[in-house]
Amino acid sequence: MDISATPAWQALQRHRQALSSFRLDAALREQPARSRSWRFEAAGIEADLSRNLATDETWKLLLALADAAALPRWRERLVAGEPINGTEGRPAWHTALRSAPADVTVARAVEQQRRRMLDFAERLRAGEVKGATGKPIETVVCIGIGGSDLGPRLVTAALGEPSGPVRLHLVSNIDPTELDVALAGAAPETTLVVAISKSFTTLETLENARAALAWLKSRAPALDARRHLAAITSQPERAQAFGTGAALVFTFAEWVGGRYSVWSPCGLPIAVAHGPAAFDELLRGAAALDRHFVEAPPARNLPLLLGLLGVWYVNFWGCRSRAVIPYAQRLRHLPAYLQQLEMESNGKRVDRDGAPLGYDTSPVVWGEAGTTAQHSVFQFLHQGTFFSPVDFVTAACFEHSAEPRERLLHANALAQADALALGEAALKPSGSAKPQYAVVPGNRPSTFITLPRLDAFSVGALLALYEHRTFVQGVLWQVNSFDQWGVEIGKQLLKQRLAG
Repeated sequence: MDISATPAWQALQRHRQALSSFRLDAALREQPARSRSWRFEAAGIEADLSRNLATDETWKLLLALADAAALPRWRERLVAGEPINGTEGRPAWHTALRSAPADVTVARAVEQQRRRMLDFAERLRAGEVKGATGKPIETVVCIGIGGSDLGPRLVTAALGEPSGPVRLHLVSNIDPTELDVALAGAAPETTLVVAISKSFTTLETLENARAALAWLKSRAPALDARRHLAAITSQPERAQAFGTGAALVFTFAEWVGGRYSVWSPCGLPIAVAHGPAAFDELLRGAAALDRHFVEAPPARNLPLLLGLLGVWYVNFWGCRSRAVIPYAQRLRHLPAYLQQLEMESNGKRVDRDGAPLGYDTSPVVWGEAGTTAQHSVFQFLHQGTFFSPVDFVTAACFEHSAEPRERLLHANALAQADALALGEAALKPSGSAKPQYAVVPGNRPSTFITLPRLDAFSVGALLALYEHRTFVQGVLWQVNSFDQWGVEIGKQLLKQRLAG
């Protein structure tokens, strides 16, 4: 079925034409209840959708499009662990990592893998994991790339300063600089290298791991490197062939996609930095959002509504990008995390059956932390020749914080959302006309997402919210959101070059 040929799609095209003169300032002024009735909640996260280019009729038509795409059935298949990743013939069952599935065997395996990783993290934090010379491990260098790095990097930073005694470093780039910085000042006898790779064939990760082992051997030639190398992978035999002892190999199932692996033992850096209890809370927040996605009625289902908005802007307004601006320095890695989540999942040119698509799919996702972004990209957002919808992400605790800069941070986010939506209409009359170069037209959409606080539960819910949003868009675009074949050609060409 071509979704763009359905009556639901065509009704949205007509509706979009009818909104050609729609103005957000007028809608917000003429519908006082809009700001209240367009607020939605899921697992403690609140989202204000009132500043979007949409009406009640828009939601009705978008929900009809979701039905036309059989979204409820695809959601059932996702959480039941059916093989919805058709090109690889496997489930995309990341929800089973935080919401215990009905399959007892799978649930038991997931729990065993998690507990083994968390026990190891607790032992590291307690100084009970010793290197080859009997000294406790004091520095952990986690090496991964893509999903093996972005999720742990985001969450580790989002939860604030590490609470344990272990110095943690995350390394992804094959550029030697990042690993050199991580190893600077470290002692080989008290350093553990952790290679994180689902396939354990990822070139960048293995090359960096080899370089780290070479560093160990050059500075402590007599050291047994096997006591200083751990691995997290779905291919334990490859990790052992690389030189990792079986006791330091942590595993997860092949149906765990790389960009969804933060919930698996790949989340070890989080548990090392913030403790096993924080990791459990992360899972609990994600599980709460999973329940909302499955149980909430469509008209109040936040990930569904956000996914529908994404399709609305890409396919009916012609938007090619979406900005994500977290007004929290601790969420500074969120844009990079979402770039992979959304663009790798839905940046596809053919449908699930391999037929070329006649409509656009994933937009470019980009962003920077506020207020830094206000002094770099907001000129484009306010006065550029085309608009990019914006996700503002912040924490409610900032609004009444004892720290005045946090209160300013929160006020800045609200002011920028109003400026985008209302433009000059948001300002008090000055009595004089502005020159055109100074005029801000407004009518530029944004979604305002507020976490209650920056804790593990809320961060887990936020990531699950965006996962399900991405899934909804993939279903409507009729693509397989769980493969990434476009990544492979570069790897193949590199092999050709290296082979001469």
